[in-house]
Amino acid sequence: MIAEIINGLLSILNLPSIAAISFGLVVGLLFGAIPGISGIMAISILLPLTFYVSPLVGIPMLLGIYKAAIYGGSITAILLNTPGAPPAVCTAMDGYPLTQQGKAGKALNAALAGSVFGDTFSNILLICVAAPISFIAIKIGPAEQFCLILLSLTVVGSISGNSILKGMICAGFGILLAMIGVSGVSGAVRFTFDNEYLLSGISLIPMVIGVLCLPEIIHQVGVSTKHMMQQKFDLKSDDGRLTWQEFKSNIGLMIRSSIIGSIIGAMPGLGASPAAFMAYSEAQRKSKHPDTFGKGNIEGVIAPETANNATTGSAMIPLLTLGIPGDDVTAVLMGAFLIQGLTPGPNIFFEHTAVVYGIFGSLILCDILLYIIAKIGFRFWIRIVEMPRHIIFSAVTVFAFLGTYSINQSMFDIFCLIMFGIMGYLMRMFQFSAGALIIGFILGPILEKSYDQSMTLSDGSYMIFLESPVAVVLLLITLASVVSIYRVRARREKMLIEQEKIDEEAVKE
Repeated sequence: MIAEIINGLLSILNLPSIAAISFGLVVGLLFGAIPGISGIMAISILLPLTFYVSPLVGIPMLLGIYKAAIYGGSITAILLNTPGAPPAVCTAMDGYPLTQQGKAGKALNAALAGSVFGDTFSNILLICVAAPISFIAIKIGPAEQFCLILLSLTVVGSISGNSILKGMICAGFGILLAMIGVSGVSGAVRFTFDNEYLLSGISLIPMVIGVLCLPEIIHQVGVSTKHMMQQKFDLKSDDGRLTWQEFKSNIGLMIRSSIIGSIIGAMPGLGASPAAFMAYSEAQRKSKHPDTFGKGNIEGVIAPETANNATTGSAMIPLLTLGIPGDDVTAVLMGAFLIQGLTPGPNIFFEHTAVVYGIFGSLILCDILLYIIAKIGFRFWIRIVEMPRHIIFSAVTVFAFLGTYSINQSMFDIFCLIMFGIMGYLMRMFQFSAGALIIGFILGPILEKSYDQSMTLSDGSYMIFLESPVAVVLLLITLASVVSIYRVRARREKMLIEQEKIDEEAVKE
């Protein structure tokens, strides 16, 4: 058994496998960085290629796409405030302000360091404790999942700007938008107004691009960009790289975020977005400078990037040990396993030991090559920032519309994109939180589904949320998080009042 494990880990060190992983990483970076075009699309397009290659060539290639696409979403989030994927929404909150400060290189390096750290952490966890973690994950029922999502929603209090009320309104409206269409639990038709296009609900991509990307484009059109076009970025000074001191000081943050991402990734159906939101909220709660979040705090880049990439390895746990896909990407990857004659489940470790551990070895190799390939490509991404703004935002607009249309080939999605773009611009004008809207939209359906399932199991009794020790612990953490956010905001308001008094006294003098 030990010999098979060692042979499996070494079997990936060959030219075809390394070339396939490198190709997958490049494709994943490109697809992840283009708004509206996700990594799952690239995996779906290249899935037929796995018919013609061995398992240790085809599957590692798809895993390379999976990992790189999640990091790739942070590139345009940082450089253009346009997340290439929903988990990168949190990254944009602090990554783009860093770019505006001339620290795009630092933000990209921080995102890459966090991504590779989270990836590696979850891969080692997968290799060492796959079976025990999957056993715990399968024990997580609807009640525990509801409490976990409730905890995730507390991040709204951290990103609501000056008004928690506005943040709550945005999150509530996001949940309301997510309810449009046919209920996945009861089958009821809601808020469609007899419009057949609304039966399938509102797509996530048009909404995310609409409220984040188009308002930024409209804003840039309406302001002078001369200074920004003259601004230069480098990768050599302290503003262009993540210093060793900064990396060392954030190791604790990366470990906490990796744990959050790994736990959530191992729970089927949650995915990277809740992990990013929770890690961002926890980072702000623990930070010595919580008031700088949203204004260019490097911790606000590292935390969500570490967490959302940490889900990639742990999402393979329920897939490989139980045959349960953790998210939509691992569902497609499951198809790749079946194509190769490998049936995910407990027996795969005994029937195909060398292949499984070869795949584990490819995960570690993916992390190493991702760091190298992404690092080499930094100068290319930095060049984007130095290009004339009319070229950049013209291209982004084209990709936004093409990416939106390519999802369902529907002009209704284009209509939604335009409407959300107008709404996003108005939200920006009146200082409503686009992030809170997106969080509500993403987490709302999961919250509703777990709540309905909990009520069904308990015959409508709310005691189900107090009968499970895990659910009780999550509720207590949620309460503590709410109290902590309140205290942070109260302290910040007190500091602002004191600063205003000092300014007034200075003016009088």
